Amino acid sequence: FDTASLGQYLETNKSTPDIDAWLVDIEDNQIQQSLDLLLGQSDLPLLVNDDIPPVQEAKDHQVWQRRLLEKLEVLVIRPAEAIASSPPVDSSVNKVWVLVASMGGPDAVKRFLTTLPQALPIAMVYGQHIETNFDGLLTNAVTGHDYPMQLASGEQQLVNGNILVVPVDHQLRFLSRGRVVETRKAWSGSYQPVLDQVIADLARIYRQNLGVIVFSGMCNDGEIGCRVAKACGGTVWAQTPNSCLSPDMPSAAISTGCVSKQGTPEQLAEALAEQFSL
Repeated sequence: FDTASLGQYLETNKSTPDIDAWLVDIEDNQIQQSLDLLLGQSDLPLLVNDDIPPVQEAKDHQVWQRRLLEKLEVLVIRPAEAIASSPPVDSSVNKVWVLVASMGGPDAVKRFLTTLPQALPIAMVYGQHIETNFDGLLTNAVTGHDYPMQLASGEQQLVNGNILVVPVDHQLRFLSRGRVVETRKAWSGSYQPVLDQVIADLARIYRQNLGVIVFSGMCNDGEIGCRVAKACGGTVWAQTPNSCLSPDMPSAAISTGCVSKQGTPEQLAEALAEQFSL
């Protein structure tokens, strides 16, 4: 489908029993419209094809194909009824903000949290590109603030006023009622953890109650996640590129048109605090 045909199809076919999942593979200038349509009018699982290796690069292309098939298999065997009947999110955690970063991130996130007033009624998830075995050190490096920070392990719960750090070696499953489960599956991709996946998974659960802040970092990880968050009704902010050690990640997010606020880490913290003082 192109975007117009997709909208017409969804309007005509309110129920799509012959479809198990949507795989989005379209030009960048149409992707936001398609995500808005699919997430607004369909409860089916959704995958976004991004950075497809050229067929000429046979090895990389085969790896991409295998990973795509693995993801589709997981989505297809999960009954649509289970998604539709998921229990509501626990009312004790109504707002979740995910902080994502890469190079320059720890300092930016520390400045943000140090400025943030104590005891805001939000739970936070922090995804940071970092080497394996260094993720546990983030809790010691990003200090001087009032928000307890813990590396996700086993099964845990999102808690207002706390920060859950995404591990580098294993994927997380974000479930309803604030539950978070560490899996045995490694992240796939050039950078770990995969921030696109973290954002998109949280967006599908918390929708308009999710906020995303993209801090300093290399590469464009988080770009697709920001599109999914916006399509789900969430809020997307970014650190101003000229205040970053590495501007690539926030610049990629801003280029999507999904970012509604930009600022230094301190300005973003003040803006978030203002939302709860009105």
